[in-house]
Amino acid sequence: MRSIRHRLLLSLFVVWATIWIAVAAVSLDRSEHEVGELMDAQLAQTAHVLLQLTREGSLPDAASQPQALTPIGHPYESMISFQLWRQGKLISTFGAAPPEPLAHAPGFSDHRIADTHWRVFGLPTGRTDEIVFVGQSYAIRHELIQYLTVHALRPILWSMPLAVLLIWLAVTDGLRPLGRLTSQVSHRSAEQLDPIDPSRSPIEIRPLTLALNGLMKRLDRALAAERHFAADASHELRTPFTIIRAHAQIARRSKRAQERDQALDLLTQGIDRASHLISQLLVLSRLHHSVGDGGAESCSLAAVAGEAIEDKSVMADTRGVTLAAKCPPDDPVLVELPPAPLAVLVANLLDNAIKFTPPGGQVRVSIKARREHAFLSVEDSGPGISAKDRARVFDRFYRAAGQTAPGAGLGLSIVRRICDIYGLDIELLGAETGATGLLVEVRFRRLA
Repeated sequence: MRSIRHRLLLSLFVVWATIWIAVAAVSLDRSEHEVGELMDAQLAQTAHVLLQLTREGSLPDAASQPQALTPIGHPYESMISFQLWRQGKLISTFGAAPPEPLAHAPGFSDHRIADTHWRVFGLPTGRTDEIVFVGQSYAIRHELIQYLTVHALRPILWSMPLAVLLIWLAVTDGLRPLGRLTSQVSHRSAEQLDPIDPSRSPIEIRPLTLALNGLMKRLDRALAAERHFAADASHELRTPFTIIRAHAQIARRSKRAQERDQALDLLTQGIDRASHLISQLLVLSRLHHSVGDGGAESCSLAAVAGEAIEDKSVMADTRGVTLAAKCPPDDPVLVELPPAPLAVLVANLLDNAIKFTPPGGQVRVSIKARREHAFLSVEDSGPGISAKDRARVFDRFYRAAGQTAPGAGLGLSIVRRICDIYGLDIELLGAETGATGLLVEVRFRRLA
């Protein structure tokens, strides 16, 4: 792709050449018109002078030698001729007029005789069958038109190198702010993400400057989130791996089989917790770099939720929790969301609900379809979340005081991230049944 400089230079040169050609065409047309008017007037004037001479009998007889050009005359004299015809007989002639009549009627006319193109004016003398023809070769007119046009356009032709130089300098100066902006951006380090001053940029590239500032602001937030995420992840991973190491050392030093088996069981549990934590961290990291487009894909909320409920049924049975579902009959409930993030969202909500529901409790999943929206509700009979903690439970690694259930504090953070990416609304409410429990409701854009 050509650079902006080359495109501007080419465009300006094309425009300048087009204007020059248009000026040349207009000049040529006006020169032809003015020269034609002037020469026609000259022919008519010459014819009237000759008519006066004819009446005074001053014209030479054609029977004598034709009139010759004088040495002190002009070469154009040979291109201007006249004839006097009387009763079909050539009475007098001058110049390069041929022996046949220059024209056959009075007034202006064009005729080609032999290889010469003539402009002729015929003027009757008033006598019977007598007429004066004054002819002029078109070569005179063409030469004069060419001379006038070239001399009119010569200053433009001479100015062409200067115009090219001035256009190049103007384009170079006009693009200099882009060069300064490029230099400012290229000389920045990865940590230097402060905004560029838009007031020093021309109006035309100010939107680009503002867009770059917005991009650097987003990059700064993303890098800050990455640093924060890395610090939190390293801190959270240090604890489970320290516990795993401790249990491994106990199992290695233990001489009693019962003590060794207990240490190995605790080691296995620690590995499971660390694996779950790493899995959640990877999911959160992938979501952190995702860009949502709710209109790009769609899926069935009922189908994805049904699969997630089936996957979590073993976990619920193991903990003695009843898992119930309620979906609209014969309605897939299509929503504007890809199936993969929707499955992660439902799975984390179910994980969180089952984990905090005591044995004998119940987790209810319900899907409601409205005109333009669909609602997914996950309600548990656990201890619930206090009003002051509901805003903070979406923070990474946050765990409310007094919680004893295992976990890393990432489940609701992942759910919030998916909601932010795809423009979903999520709300934490008190359970509709019982004095305790939590109701999580997510609102989706529904497809007809």
